[in-house]
Amino acid sequence: MTTSPASGDAFGAVSGFVTLLATLPIFSLSLPLSFVFGVPSVWQFGEAYRPSFSYVWSKFMTEAVMGVKLKLVGNRGLYKDGECVYLSNHRAWADFFVDMYLTEGRAFILSRYLVVYAFPLFAIPAMCDGALFAFKRGKPGAHEELNAQLDAHLKTFPDYAGFVVYPEGTRNVKPRSLSLKRGLLKYTWSRKKTVQVIIAADKEQVLSEQIGKASYGVEIPVGYSDVIHSSEYENDFEGFAREVQKTWDAEWEKVYSARRDRTRALHPKAQLVTYTRGKTILLLTSVGALAAATAAFAWMFWVTVWARYLSR
Repeated sequence: MTTSPASGDAFGAVSGFVTLLATLPIFSLSLPLSFVFGVPSVWQFGEAYRPSFSYVWSKFMTEAVMGVKLKLVGNRGLYKDGECVYLSNHRAWADFFVDMYLTEGRAFILSRYLVVYAFPLFAIPAMCDGALFAFKRGKPGAHEELNAQLDAHLKTFPDYAGFVVYPEGTRNVKPRSLSLKRGLLKYTWSRKKTVQVIIAADKEQVLSEQIGKASYGVEIPVGYSDVIHSSEYENDFEGFAREVQKTWDAEWEKVYSARRDRTRALHPKAQLVTYTRGKTILLLTSVGALAAATAAFAWMFWVTVWARYLSR
């Protein structure tokens, strides 16, 4: 008996939704879980340098939990020679860990406060370490306030040499790109920062609340563009914006047209940092909270089982 396409699609939709429901609790506890189970380890107290929290977490979610297979399109890699604003395509919740992994944990992620409300046990520790910059959509004219907050964030958390921006301004799961918003491009230009476009296709297949599915083992083609130095466009923001849009469109086309091509595996390298007292406290507190939550759940489970046994 053969399965009809319609029934196969229905099974895939149900399977993807069930996987999503199973993944969300792990995602909500993913930071402390990565401290316990992630590789490389964060517990090498005798070492002068250890892997950054952001790298360990993003690798844990991308490879260990979701089994993502990254494939490099082209020959360019991550720009690491100074501060950089990385422009990425926003597809789904999976963007948070996939894009942080693609930047080797060197860039923090900009996100709305909705993530903090939905996943506080992940978001609050990530904000304390600087990996997540949560903002609220402000009223018109609030750009300079946001720009000042970004400047302060980079100074407060020197482990991060830049940040990931989603310049389309919204999640876009269409097969074509949207026009880029100009707000954070103006910030990038005004601070004379370097820009690199990073396009990763099919992230919505990994973990997406918008389409209601999650999948294990998704293959994601990734492309890194040539860098753009905004300092070369002094007094010419429009020229800078045109070059960014041109580079974005070219990289999008290259990655999305190469999904069936033969590409080589991509394994981002670990970023090593020194562990301050604050990092150590955050590490121990997060793992302690995970242990307490696990113990409370186990206690409630056994109390429920025992109560049902006595009521027989």
